[in-house]
Amino acid sequence: MDQLDILWSEREIRAVLQRYCRGLDRLDEELVKSAYHDDAHDDRGVIRGNAHDFVKQIVPLLRDTYSGTLHTLHGTTIDIDGDAAGVESYCIAYHYRESDGTKRVEQFAGRYVDRFERRDGVWRIARRLVLNDWSLAHEVPLDPAEAQAGFNAGRRDGGDASYQVLPLRGPEAPTL
Repeated sequence: MDQLDILWSEREIRAVLQRYCRGLDRLDEELVKSAYHDDAHDDRGVIRGNAHDFVKQIVPLLRDTYSGTLHTLHGTTIDIDGDAAGVESYCIAYHYRESDGTKRVEQFAGRYVDRFERRDGVWRIARRLVLNDWSLAHEVPLDPAEAQAGFNAGRRDGGDASYQVLPLRGPEAPTL
């Protein structure tokens, strides 16, 4: 591999990771699936198996349980070896919900430890191990509507404003 191929591969791998997070927060099953190869394996400890089966479970769970989520990536290390790459990404996921009159934010801090593979020129996750480094939950003392007053509201579906500038899904999405 030459340096240009390595740089381009790193860019493509980072785009896959971002697409995964965006898909979860927009509750876009197809977008999340596009981060994985069809035969990919996902291991979260409590859920293990085919990644596409995981996506079919997690998107409805996020929709039904939480009124908002935000998945963020921090420090990603990528080690490319031909058409395979080892990738570690630090992540923090925030989940907001109301239950029995209590408003809570649940925070997950951990890492995605991935094996990426480039098949037919396309980088996707082939194996994922999710590690939980720590988690916590907070009660929210103020009304979220008050905190959000005056801001443009995001949506958790294809009607979100981001789809106006990023209308395509998956690896065929244009680069802005």
